[in-house]
Amino acid sequence: MENILKSMFDEKTISILSEMPGKKIIGIREVSRKTKIPVSTVFRIFQRLEKSGLLRKTKSGVFSFYEIDQNSKAYLLLERIMPKKSPLDIFTTIVSKEKTEEIHMLDEGDDRASILVIGNVKTKKIQEICDAIKKEFGYSIKPLVLTRAQYDNMVSLNIAPSSKKVLFKNQKANIYK
Repeated sequence: MENILKSMFDEKTISILSEMPGKKIIGIREVSRKTKIPVSTVFRIFQRLEKSGLLRKTKSGVFSFYEIDQNSKAYLLLERIMPKKSPLDIFTTIVSKEKTEEIHMLDEGDDRASILVIGNVKTKKIQEICDAIKKEFGYSIKPLVLTRAQYDNMVSLNIAPSSKKVLFKNQKANIYK
């Protein structure tokens, strides 16, 4: 399914669409900042998506804001073919962009998960991500955030939490040491 989407849309458009919040309005500059795509490129893609009916523009003074038009035929078609990401997939995608070396699943239920994050990541940032996922999806993620040294010490003492599944492993993890 992802290959079909990539053949229909370029990587930048897919990146922009993945940053569009479901029912909220967002500005071009915010999308540009989140995706690291130049403002002018985001503007052109937004114009194209607005013309197709997928985005709806709202003006507030000199500023324009956009939202996905969930009643448009374009949206209904995309929703049918786009793969649905789970809250845990979203968490892993966001956290892996930080200075994360590894993400492990410790425990999981229908609406909750316990996760181990290893790396030089700020616990407060991880908690903010968990809170946003809880608010958006009702899915509770309880993170344990450790530096590599802390985790290695726990392993050497045989007290490291047991991982059920590795969700992410940075192949270049040593660059953060």
